[in-house]
Amino acid sequence: MAAKEMSQVKNILDLSIEEKRNFLNSFDFLMTDCDGVLWNLFEPIPGTGEALRDVEAVGKKIVYVSNNSVRTDEAYEKKIVGIGATYRQEDLVHPIHTIIHYLKKINCQELIYFIGTAHTTNLLRAAGFNVIVGPNERVEEDFHKLVTLVKDNQPVKYVIMDVDFNYGYPHFLRAELYLRDPECQLILGATDYRLPMMAGFDLPGPGYFMDALALTLPPGKKPIVLGKPGVGLGEILKEKYGVTDPQRVLFVGDMPLPDIKLATNNGFRSLLVLSGGTSREQMLANEDSTQIPDFYADSITALSTLIQSLPPQSAL
Repeated sequence: MAAKEMSQVKNILDLSIEEKRNFLNSFDFLMTDCDGVLWNLFEPIPGTGEALRDVEAVGKKIVYVSNNSVRTDEAYEKKIVGIGATYRQEDLVHPIHTIIHYLKKINCQELIYFIGTAHTTNLLRAAGFNVIVGPNERVEEDFHKLVTLVKDNQPVKYVIMDVDFNYGYPHFLRAELYLRDPECQLILGATDYRLPMMAGFDLPGPGYFMDALALTLPPGKKPIVLGKPGVGLGEILKEKYGVTDPQRVLFVGDMPLPDIKLATNNGFRSLLVLSGGTSREQMLANEDSTQIPDFYADSITALSTLIQSLPPQSAL
């Protein structure tokens, strides 16, 4: 298949009536990012709840797929219900959910070294896994003491890394030492490089730290990525929701990487919205074909406008 070019990508509201009908009938699942699509850091994006209700009303399955495991499931429920959309716990997916799913599927009994928040650590332990963390104490500026601190010789078989607000050099060293064991596997959650906070302001994401750790792996040893844009996440989504034809999934996101690349990596169709971390200028400048969407819109509310613009029988 020929690589996509940005010049070929249309705004869904600029489609003809027939093209709008074909677009709406082309998917059974709408999988959507949350931050930057349904809400921004400090406030909801107007009309997003109505858009999701309209999509459900024409028979589509809604799944929320976020890279943010820092927010609790209860907080997700409050935000989703708060915008006027339907929340079902089983239809919320974020990296810790997929990591737990994967570990249960392989019947993990081994020791896990986890780099993440206190909340996500508790979720892994509550799921029944043997998890160690740290070191969390301040390191004296002495190499002998540093080695003594990080080299604990624990029989760790999985190093799992997600967002950690307090990640530091000792964590990197301890993880690298565990991963020297050929049987120790690296699993990654959210690999984002940029974290949009508000209009015109973002922060570096955990992806840079994860890349540094992955670079220490020997040739042929690759991490398993269970957050966006990983193929591992895509496989779990297909399995969990019974997706037999990936082209019948429309993934909506505000970031070319990881959202649109997730869709490309897993055979989904994609809709980039400009309500979050990507401007129109940034979208047009992107030349990476894996990050070019099938369609774009100013926001997810364009789905409401599209549905309502069609005669009732055309939106079935």
